[in-house]
Amino acid sequence: MLQKIIGFFTAILAFFTSVSQLIFTPNVIRVDFDSVVDEIRPVHNVGRMPEYEVNSETNRCFTEANMTSCRTHDIHATDIHNIFPDFSRDADDESAYFFEDCDKVIASIVDTGMEPFFRLGISWSDPVRDREFLLPPADCDKWAQVCEHIILHYNEGWADGFRYDIEYWEIWNEPENSDDIADNHFWIGSDEEFFRLYDVTAKYLKAKFPELKIGGYGSCGFYALTKTNAINTGATSRNQYFITYYQNFLRHIKAHGSPMDFFSWHSYTTTEKNATYIQYVKETLAKAGYGYAEIICDEWNYNPTENDKIDRRYGANQTSMLLMFQNEGLDMAHYYDGDDDGLMWAGLFVHGRQLSSAYYGFWAFGQLYKLGHQAEIKNMRLADDLYAVAATGEDGQALLIANVSEKRDRPLKIDAGGYAVDKCMTVNEACEWVEIPLPDKIESGSMLYVTFRK
Repeated sequence: MLQKIIGFFTAILAFFTSVSQLIFTPNVIRVDFDSVVDEIRPVHNVGRMPEYEVNSETNRCFTEANMTSCRTHDIHATDIHNIFPDFSRDADDESAYFFEDCDKVIASIVDTGMEPFFRLGISWSDPVRDREFLLPPADCDKWAQVCEHIILHYNEGWADGFRYDIEYWEIWNEPENSDDIADNHFWIGSDEEFFRLYDVTAKYLKAKFPELKIGGYGSCGFYALTKTNAINTGATSRNQYFITYYQNFLRHIKAHGSPMDFFSWHSYTTTEKNATYIQYVKETLAKAGYGYAEIICDEWNYNPTENDKIDRRYGANQTSMLLMFQNEGLDMAHYYDGDDDGLMWAGLFVHGRQLSSAYYGFWAFGQLYKLGHQAEIKNMRLADDLYAVAATGEDGQALLIANVSEKRDRPLKIDAGGYAVDKCMTVNEACEWVEIPLPDKIESGSMLYVTFRK
C-alpha cells in the first residue's frame, strides 16, 4: 500500500515538474516539429518596390524572400484618377482609360512572383493642390463601374488587358487620415460619404466578381487603445477619431449589409502594442457579424523614426513583428515600404540598394513560409521580449527567433526532440547575414534563423 502511495505521489511530482519546466524555463525553446498547429501565413509582404521594370535584379530580393503580395498604394500610376482621368467619360468606353503606366507597374510586380494587392483609390495627395481628386466621387455607382473595368482589364483581358487573376481589391486608403476634412491627404468628404462609397462599391464589385476578395478601408489604426504610438501621440483626439470612425464604419456596413471579405488597417508602433490591436480587431469584427473577414495589416513598420539608424536591432525589431503576426493569427501583412529611397518609411535597403538587417528577417520568414506548416513550440510562455515561430515541411524544419530586449541577452537552449541543429544564421554587428555556431544565448536586439535535420 505504501509503495502505491509513493508511486502515486512520484507520478504527480513528475507531472508538475514537467509542467513547471514548460512554464518556468522560458530560455529553453521546446519545439515539436511533428506537431503542426497552423499554416504559415504571408505576413512578410511589402508595399511598393524600388523599380517598376520586369527582369529587375533589385526586385529579385522579393522573389528570394518568397513574398506573395505587393500593395499598390502610393504608386501613383495605379490611382483611379490617373487610370480614368476624365470622370465625365463613359465608364464602358475603352478609350477613356489610360492603362499604360499602371500596366508597367502591375507587370513588374507579377514578374517577381508576387500578386498585386490592388488599392482602388488615391495615393498620398496634397489637400490643396489635389483637392479635386480627394473629393467624394460625384457618382458612386459610376465610380464602382470604373473599378469594375479596371478589374476586367487585369483579370479578364478587357481593353487589350491581361489575365492576372488578381484576388485582393481594397477600397480606398485612410479616409479618416485627419479629423480636419480640409487637411486630409486621402479624402475630403464626410464620414458618411465614404461609408456610402464603400457600401455601393463593395456590393457592386462582389456581385460582378463573387470569387474575388473585396474589402477595405486601410484604417489609420488603433493607437488610442494603448495611449501611445511610435511618436507618442496615441492619446490625441485625432487618434481617438480613428477608433470612432472604425466603430461607425462597422455600424454602417452592418446596417446596410455591405460585404467585406477583409478588413485592412495600419500601424506604426511596437510588436507588443500591435498584438493588442489584432485582438481588438478580431473581437470587434466578430461582434459586428464580420468574424469571417480576413484581418490584414497592409501598412506597418515597427518604428519608422528609427529608419535613419538601421542597425542589427532594427532588423530584430521588424522580425519580431512578423513572428507576432503569425502567432496572433493575422491573415496577411505588408511592410511599408519596399522602396529604396532612403526615406523614413523605407527600411529594407540601406546605402542605396544594399540589403538591410530588416530584409534578412523577411528573407528568413520567407523560408518558414516556403516550408508551409507552423510547428508547435511547447513552451506555454517564452521570456519577455522573445518571439519565435517554428516551421516544418517536406523540405525541412526551421526556427526563427528575435530578442527585442533593449539590453538583456537571453540564455538559449533549443530542445527539438529527435531533430538536430543543421545551420544557424544571424545578422552580425556589421549588419551582415552570416552563419555561426548555435550560441548559448541570443543577444539583445538580435535574431537567429536555425535549420534542423532529422
